[in-house]
Amino acid sequence: MVMIDGFPVFDALVTDEGTGMLRISLVDDPAVMTDFVAFDRQRPVVMFSVENEEKRLVFGVVMRADFPIYRRDERIGEYYVVYRPDTIRRMAEKYLADGRQNIVNIMHEAGTDVEGVRMVQWFIKDEAKGVNPAGFDVPDGSLFAEFHVTNDEVWAEIKDGTFRGFSLEGVFDFVPEESVDDVKEMVEDCDGEFEAMFEKIQTIIKGKNMNKIERFKAKLARLLADFGSVSTDKGVLSWDGEEDLKAGDEVYILDAEGNRLAAEDGDYITTDAKTVVVADGKVSEIKDPEAEVETEFGSKATDKGELTWEGEEDLKEGDAVFMDGEPAPDGEYRTEDKKVIVVVEGKVAEIKDDEAEVAPEEEAPAEDPVIEELRKENAELKAQVKDLKAKVEELSRQPAAKPAHEEVKTTEKATKTGNKGLDRLAELMSRR
Repeated sequence: MVMIDGFPVFDALVTDEGTGMLRISLVDDPAVMTDFVAFDRQRPVVMFSVENEEKRLVFGVVMRADFPIYRRDERIGEYYVVYRPDTIRRMAEKYLADGRQNIVNIMHEAGTDVEGVRMVQWFIKDEAKGVNPAGFDVPDGSLFAEFHVTNDEVWAEIKDGTFRGFSLEGVFDFVPEESVDDVKEMVEDCDGEFEAMFEKIQTIIKGKNMNKIERFKAKLARLLADFGSVSTDKGVLSWDGEEDLKAGDEVYILDAEGNRLAAEDGDYITTDAKTVVVADGKVSEIKDPEAEVETEFGSKATDKGELTWEGEEDLKEGDAVFMDGEPAPDGEYRTEDKKVIVVVEGKVAEIKDDEAEVAPEEEAPAEDPVIEELRKENAELKAQVKDLKAKVEELSRQPAAKPAHEEVKTTEKATKTGNKGLDRLAELMSRR
């Protein structure tokens, strides 16, 4: 980043619909260091004339191209901003397209919009095309405007010198200026006016006057110095060298005379939300809340390529595994130590180890005497059951009992009852 007097230099940009000019203000001290010219009956405008009627026209620079303008705000601190010709053209075109050309206020104060101040001309200086207003020594690309003032009070203050120029209001993106040569040329091209502005700033802000020649030399020396700098919530931190700021670098600030002062201990918040921690005049740490945390990965070579997984722990079942940044295809992966990693749906389903030793079977410890006695009783019961089964089987092989009629027949053959009826019945049954 390029510096002037220890303050960073930014380029203003119009980048989107949210940026650009909002209004023009009538001020007593224009930042562009160029007063406007008021035309009245003593200095008539040679365009046309109307008898017995005064033309109230005010003409001047709205934005000066390639001129470092001093600014100070709570977000950045003290700095310079430059409006390049291409930015001025974009903001001028957008200002008209948005229909804001007649919005004018007083001294940038809210609620002071005035009526009776209307734009009649609006153009950009281009000497090659003959657009070159006399009496204004400003670069090509500078923006001019002319207003017709019908408001009596405003016109009176313009004529008595209360208001001496235009100043714009707007929203712009700022980017650090990187070209030392460009800024050096700007300063040298507008040396007198820039130096006047610088002395005025020092008188108001610093509370004292400084020798012009010494101050200008110091300014150019710092402009060309080989050091880095960054804007923070506590001012601009600087360090020697052009490399990025890092832990261990000595940091300092520049006073009004250009002297180096060691940066006070504490946290310095930069415009890009980093925190520079300073201790004993050196950077002890740089915190970046937006920095991405790098993920640690484990890896293992296999017969199908390198498998990787998140984390530093050993691979285990359930871990997601990858090959070349993509989920690993299903299958078996043999490692150099002869393990087999089984992958299913991009995750480890099983890890086999072919060389894992099988632990020898341990001898059973001596049993309790009570358990031993129960074991013996159980063996005896089993023997008794076996004997019973054998007896049942033997009985099952013996012949079954004779039918009742055979028993009667056998009995009949052996004896007679003497009853003719019964004996006859027995005889008939034996014949069957």
